[in-house]
Amino acid sequence: SMENISIPLISPLSRKYYQYANDDSEKIHHRAEDVRICIEKVCDSIIIQLVKPDTKRKWKDYKLHNKIEACKEFMNPIIVDDLLNAKGIGNMGVHDGEEGNYSSQDIDKSLEAITTFSLEIVFSYFLINGFGNYQHNSWIPTVFSTLPPIYRVMILSKYYDANPSYFVIDKLSKAYLKSNMKEDAYAFLIKCYNNEQLQEFELERLKEDLKLLEPYLNKFSIARNLDDAEKNFLKLLPSIKEDERDSFVILVSMILTGKLPNEICPTH
Repeated sequence: SMENISIPLISPLSRKYYQYANDDSEKIHHRAEDVRICIEKVCDSIIIQLVKPDTKRKWKDYKLHNKIEACKEFMNPIIVDDLLNAKGIGNMGVHDGEEGNYSSQDIDKSLEAITTFSLEIVFSYFLINGFGNYQHNSWIPTVFSTLPPIYRVMILSKYYDANPSYFVIDKLSKAYLKSNMKEDAYAFLIKCYNNEQLQEFELERLKEDLKLLEPYLNKFSIARNLDDAEKNFLKLLPSIKEDERDSFVILVSMILTGKLPNEICPTH
């Protein structure tokens, strides 16, 4: 369910238009146009970083429709089609104005499609590239942890269904706790044990972790929103060497700051 996420995981500029579209005191055709502008900004800041090099070369000649279609290279086509429908509502706003055949429910559905799509981007990234783990010296989990925990819960609970590894279970249970969902954290671990995804000693260890973590939660710089997350990310970025700034660092940088890592913090 989306009720815990009021803002999608998209770049600052696209968020601005998302919030305009979300304002139901605005004229409906303006809201529809803002949906379209929001999607356009998402494509030009985030999606362009993830498509194949060949697609990237043609990007500036692409219509918005083709830019969205290009997401099918790496993403569930059903979720991409929902975004295409949202773009269609935006087009009606542009071409048919207030008289167009769409309602404020259509706008709400479009905004929901943008939010679902934004979480799916990161989920798809993990599906294709993995989520790092204890062995590989990957920045992915550390960079991911700059995000507010509720986004981490929603992305990792989907990734857990695809990859119920100990590492993912560990990270997801802690994300629940950090989202003030303590009961869910423990219930989740017990579910994993019952599904035989954890051995008993692992279950005990992870429950113990939660118990030890709980009193210190207010000591961590846990992001409450995407502005906090941006501050977390900007603090972390200087420690990430240039040759370690992989596609995930770029993705999160575009989502949180709207800029590429090397634009924010050049390395020598």
